[in-house]
Amino acid sequence: MVVEAIPKMTGMIYAIIGFFILVVLFYKNRFNRKIGYLFIVTSTIVGFLVFAPMFPDQFQLLILGKVWENQVAIVGILLFIVLTFVFGRIFCGYLCPVGAIQELIYSAPVRKLRITSKTLPVHLLFFIVFLFFGLVFSVGTLTYLGFRDFFYLNITSPFFYVFLVLLVISAVIYRPFCRFFCPYGVLLSLASARSLFKLRRNDSCINCKKCERACPTNEADGDAKLECYLRNRCVDACPVNAIEYVRNDFLSKIVRCVKNDSDRG
Repeated sequence: MVVEAIPKMTGMIYAIIGFFILVVLFYKNRFNRKIGYLFIVTSTIVGFLVFAPMFPDQFQLLILGKVWENQVAIVGILLFIVLTFVFGRIFCGYLCPVGAIQELIYSAPVRKLRITSKTLPVHLLFFIVFLFFGLVFSVGTLTYLGFRDFFYLNITSPFFYVFLVLLVISAVIYRPFCRFFCPYGVLLSLASARSLFKLRRNDSCINCKKCERACPTNEADGDAKLECYLRNRCVDACPVNAIEYVRNDFLSKIVRCVKNDSDRG
């Protein structure tokens, strides 16, 4: 279904514009579930039409030494790591077609299986395997997971059905590809752990635990936010509006210091 006549740059432009639209909506408290699903559906369609922005695939090509001539792809990979460090995993949450289609499937009205432990150790193990086979043997491990074949609708490839199975699983388990296999997701999760803007509880919190029960990745009870995709389930579940998308105290202190120095100057 991928239309080769559409430049891959279209996906990059969509991701950048969409990212900053979402940042503004989050910061201005104008984001809602309908807007979120609009981006999720759009990203899925863009994935099928353009096969972009597919940074997991681009990252694999980088490891295999096949993307160095494409400076735009390298810039994109680095850009969204920096943006994630500042604003959190907005790209993973709404703009990556691989994550978006899993999010859509997870909305199916079936009983969910919740993984209560952190998935980062398993994710890191796969990341090491991915790097080892890529750097030592020039083998692209992600190829065998089939998301490229799936978005290209290459039904003759056996790997198409590998990703199809992952999608079936994603109806029950939240984003299995993102949380266990995506090598680019490892980098973004580490950046997100110390992101400057996050969903945080304010002083209105009554400790009812509804946000923790609503979060499928168990990130509502901590500050690291490794697997927080900013899907706002915690915000929707909170009965007292105690969760906000805000910058951390460290950034606030920097802003105040710069402002004070400017005033004194």
